[in-house]
Amino acid sequence: MPKPPRPEVVVLDTNLVVSAFLRPDGAAAQALVRALQRFEVVASHQTLDELLDVLGRSKFDRYLPRLERLEYAQTYAQAVRLVEVGTCVNDCADPKDNKFLALALDAHASMLVSGDKRDLLSMDPYRGMRILSIGQFLSE
Repeated sequence: MPKPPRPEVVVLDTNLVVSAFLRPDGAAAQALVRALQRFEVVASHQTLDELLDVLGRSKFDRYLPRLERLEYAQTYAQAVRLVEVGTCVNDCADPKDNKFLALALDAHASMLVSGDKRDLLSMDPYRGMRILSIGQFLSE
């Protein structure tokens, strides 16, 4: 009996994941749910560390308690496949975004979905991979 096809691999940037958690009725939350249901979402130690760092910031205390935000990061980490990244990328104008490109390359992702308004999205396509906004991802 043939194996079922593997789902496409997708990378979600930190902006999208944080927005999804802070605004559960927003487009980022819809994109996160769709990605987890239909694709294999991947993360790296570097992207998960950034998520923990961002969610730990006191500026988000007015939305939800810090502990609840960190529990969310833990739940997200358990829902994605962890990929060891060995590739070094320095192609993005925002050096902090290079970790997402490296992850996407090493995970053989077909797309990277970003809540970023400039740097990553301006690189679409990148080495054969699509870089989509949240709106583009939801409309495809």
